[in-house]
Amino acid sequence: MDDFSDKWREEDGLLLLNGVRGLGPITLRRLLERFRGDPLSLLKASKRDLLQVRGVGKGVVDSIENAVNSDWLKKEKGKIKKHGVDFITNADFPPLLRELYDCPVGLYVLGALPPGPYVSIVGTRMPSNYGKRMGREIAFDLAQRGFCIVSGMARGIDAEAHRGALDAKGKTIAFLGSGLDVIYPPEHIDLYRKISESGAVLSEFPFGRKADRRTFPMRNRLVSGISNGVVVVESAASGGSLITARLAADQGRMVFALPGRVDQQSASGCNQLIRDGATLIRNANDVIEEIEPTLTEIENSGGNSRMQENLPSQKETVESISGIESKLLKAFREGDHFSLEELCKISRMEVSELSSNLTMLELGGLVSRRADGRFEAI
Repeated sequence: MDDFSDKWREEDGLLLLNGVRGLGPITLRRLLERFRGDPLSLLKASKRDLLQVRGVGKGVVDSIENAVNSDWLKKEKGKIKKHGVDFITNADFPPLLRELYDCPVGLYVLGALPPGPYVSIVGTRMPSNYGKRMGREIAFDLAQRGFCIVSGMARGIDAEAHRGALDAKGKTIAFLGSGLDVIYPPEHIDLYRKISESGAVLSEFPFGRKADRRTFPMRNRLVSGISNGVVVVESAASGGSLITARLAADQGRMVFALPGRVDQQSASGCNQLIRDGATLIRNANDVIEEIEPTLTEIENSGGNSRMQENLPSQKETVESISGIESKLLKAFREGDHFSLEELCKISRMEVSELSSNLTMLELGGLVSRRADGRFEAI
């Protein structure tokens, strides 16, 4: 590739790859594994070598070739310096974040990433006065006990959680669904500054990237993934914080929910989570009581090992899949990632039939649903 520089470092290669539009973290992980973890070898690779990696099609290859851009790299590094930001890679991530199967290759960090343990607090953007008070109170008490409070700096419960930690003079971090230079919501600029001074504001997205319906779920997987547990304070039945709770459960994290009135819409999501098996909490002490015994165990076992012991091997799963599921897997081998609608067209199946087959492939460890709702092979 003509624009490639022999002076680039490994960090430069990861910064470039992290900025490639349309290249998801799972596909990027496969590519790096193919090239022994060396991003520079990946960027210098031929089209033929890239296309040999499962899930990589022509569109991904073209995106990678377009990413080899000295001007973009120089400008991005200039923005990093101008804004006082660090770009950290996997080796500097907290242990629980490193173990995610869709872990990003890098994170932009404004401030200093505090050590754990981490607890995420999430909830509705339109909380009741009760929700605001409880979110702030739980965050305050957890921060006083040494936990770092994690949230997404959104309106409502997210903001109350950050403020509670700040009130306690504790640690807090915020993951954004945009580049670090795009503060959303804009009225949280003062909160953004305070969080970066006492902890850190983080994003996996390059400068200039605006938040959209895909970036928020991607942000949510990091909010839950870094944490030992996720607390949902208030959420409607279809609230975005339920996505974070589902991601937390998929990642093997503990899920806590604060109960609310049965006739209150903003509490319906939490009440449903409790019915589905989330731990009911009344205060920060309930969270601490559940999490503290697991902290040493998680550090010693590497996270989700107990869950993985009970999963069938991939060989056993492949041997037991149906003809329809095999057809779906073939489609994944020929492409990158697909939405449910795209898979309906490929398989010529109705949504209900397709969903049941995808569920079986997910349970078998052959297919995963990404944070943006699309599916790809593992």
